[in-house]
Amino acid sequence: MHDLQTLFAAEEGERQWEDHLTAQFAVGDLGAVSDVLEEALIALDSELARECLALRPETVELTGWEELVEAITVHEGEPIGGVALAIANEADRAFEKGQLHHPFMMLGLYCNEPFDFTRADAAELITQTRSEEGPAWAGYDEDIEVYLDLEGLDRLNTKLLHHKQRHFFRDGNPTEAPARYVEYVLGCWWRALLYQQAVAAECAIHGLPGGIPVISGMVDMRPEIVMVHGIGARTLEPKREEEVKPASPILAADFIQIRTVEEVKEFTGADLRRKVVETGQEDEPPVKKGFMARLFGFRRRA
Repeated sequence: MHDLQTLFAAEEGERQWEDHLTAQFAVGDLGAVSDVLEEALIALDSELARECLALRPETVELTGWEELVEAITVHEGEPIGGVALAIANEADRAFEKGQLHHPFMMLGLYCNEPFDFTRADAAELITQTRSEEGPAWAGYDEDIEVYLDLEGLDRLNTKLLHHKQRHFFRDGNPTEAPARYVEYVLGCWWRALLYQQAVAAECAIHGLPGGIPVISGMVDMRPEIVMVHGIGARTLEPKREEEVKPASPILAADFIQIRTVEEVKEFTGADLRRKVVETGQEDEPPVKKGFMARLFGFRRRA
């Protein structure tokens, strides 16, 4: 029996486990999150667990970041002070056999008038997102058209949407949780980790002008976590003169946590992405909208 089957038998045990990972995301420790999830997935050793482990940070990529940097740079209004990103699933998706479900991205860009991002640290930004009324900047997004996309998560996202054990009701005080429910929970957290690693990679490679913070989360998807990236990160030149072949894949333990990138030599985006940090359930919208859902509920697609 998997350790989490015993821990998740009681709702409090599952909540404490998730609270611990949520706190690690909040402080930006993706390495610690990866260690916990990887160990649990290896021990579970199910088909989905193996598929999760086969998805490494370098296989998931956020595209359109250079266009985002350019749009912020040439923006003629008040300077952009903060950026909010989220992934979500289509509300009216069709469950046809063989169809992959691609999570789309949502984007909001904000100046410092409704909220002074320049004076806020990561903890304060996360506290803002947890406000019952939503963050102070909600509804004040600038009208800037940028298209971001996330590649590499479609298969895992689809498997989670179709998973047969997305709920565990605990009738009769069970002594263990179903292994398939544990599998589902771990898959959801692994999806979130890969998404946040992709955002962290772009912030480390390109950054945003002036070290603009990026508040990144998920809308109506488990787990409901938020992470702040890129505060004070250097903006690198988006165009590179030389392309080099990416090195062979490396294990999670080989990644190093970085917040800025030193310009020692030119690399491709893929090559740099492999050096970035490990530095993270679903589908069924909760009765009460989460803080990222409240922030993006009125937003069009990015």
